[in-house]
Amino acid sequence: MKALAASGRSFTRAIGLVAALAFGPAPASASPASPEALGRAEAAFRQANGAYERNDYSKAAELYRQAVDQGVADARLYYNYANALFRLDKLGPAILYYEKAHKLAPDDEDVAYNLRFANAQTVDKNPAPEPNLVTKVLWGLHSAFSIDAGLWTALGLFAGLCLLASAAVFAGTALRTVLFSAMGLVGLALFGLAPSLAYKIRQQETLEYGIVLKPALEMYSGPGENFQLLTKVHEGTKFVIVETRGGWASVKLLNGKGGYVRLADLGKV
Repeated sequence: MKALAASGRSFTRAIGLVAALAFGPAPASASPASPEALGRAEAAFRQANGAYERNDYSKAAELYRQAVDQGVADARLYYNYANALFRLDKLGPAILYYEKAHKLAPDDEDVAYNLRFANAQTVDKNPAPEPNLVTKVLWGLHSAFSIDAGLWTALGLFAGLCLLASAAVFAGTALRTVLFSAMGLVGLALFGLAPSLAYKIRQQETLEYGIVLKPALEMYSGPGENFQLLTKVHEGTKFVIVETRGGWASVKLLNGKGGYVRLADLGKV
């Protein structure tokens, strides 16, 4: 994984939308780009940051787009591009690139903050059904860590389990009882973590999301305008893409409702 060279990061805040700069290590990112393409992307990225600082958001967006077109996948690039798009009132594309940044850097608080703020500006509010208290608590625990953090935690728990088992072999009777109890607790934690981690990995590997890019988008009961018009959805709305068929996508909203929309009007996360 190769990130863009460390550079200024501008980010948008709610109420007033004050732009600021911060420096720090790059979030998790991946780039299949060649060294030449990466060099061009880095140059465009630096120029775009300068344009953003000068409040020339149109030029900044154009330059960030040039960097994206080089095939670079980088959380900072997507994040800054989303900020410029948001400043230009292009809500759908901005949410798309906040989502892309969040996918690469799920623990980044700035990305998560701006994504929540941008989502709050959308017309369509399609929340998932309100879960009961137990489900809400379990989902909160499930959402509290990234895949990377979960994998490292699972590895640490497994290593701890092995060490405890090894120590129990040579321990006396009294200490062995304590070690067995500790092994039970560690094993229980590992058993509880495994399903959540497996679900996260499955989501990342198999689920595909789309963002509505145009101001309004018709949703039909089948893959074509000859089917029944179900509703209209608006810019920034997020779908799960169930399948694609020709130029159409079968999609499902977070509230479970679904239909078919034109694939060309969606941006894939």
